[in-house]
Amino acid sequence: MTPRSPTLVCLHGVGGSAGEWAPAARALGDRATIVPAVPADGRFVLVGHSFGGIEAIALASQRPERVDGLVLTGSFFPPARGGRSYAATAWDYARHRAKYLRELADRRRTPRPTPSKAGQLSKLARLAMRPLSFHAVADGVRCPVLVIHGADDHVVPVAFARAAAAVHPEWTYAEVPGGHAVHHDRPHEWAAVVAPWLVVESSA
Repeated sequence: MTPRSPTLVCLHGVGGSAGEWAPAARALGDRATIVPAVPADGRFVLVGHSFGGIEAIALASQRPERVDGLVLTGSFFPPARGGRSYAATAWDYARHRAKYLRELADRRRTPRPTPSKAGQLSKLARLAMRPLSFHAVADGVRCPVLVIHGADDHVVPVAFARAAAAVHPEWTYAEVPGGHAVHHDRPHEWAAVVAPWLVVESSA
């Protein structure tokens, strides 16, 4: 009997939409089924991008009986000093944000805050100020976790992802070329990491 392909529940970030996962779905083909919301029954793998990573971590810790795996792609992670001074860390993060704003300007896109987005950003800010709170929630995740992060992410610096993975050595960590939305902008590189991991975890 042919194994059934896993269901991936994909959660987007602030200002994102379900449609951004279409390139990833095409790249995965019949190796997985991507859906935008938790199904009424059955087990699934959670995938979270940016703020969606926070939501995915929380849901995985709350519903271990239904979540088979967790993929954090371009996820939010709290700032990490990595042995550097506060000034150096703040400067590095500001440099990343400046690059991100330049990218938005080049695409003729400007952030449009809404009450919902403001609430999500406020939650991110609180977690950024309290890294231990982030890691306490992450410690509650019992399923396998894959972190896949763009090496040139200007929203969540790759150093933050590396530091989070170091705190949780049981996680699988991978970097791919690209920025914050590698699942959309570099879907084939993204799928080349995610698809084999899904096979290994489903057979474990």
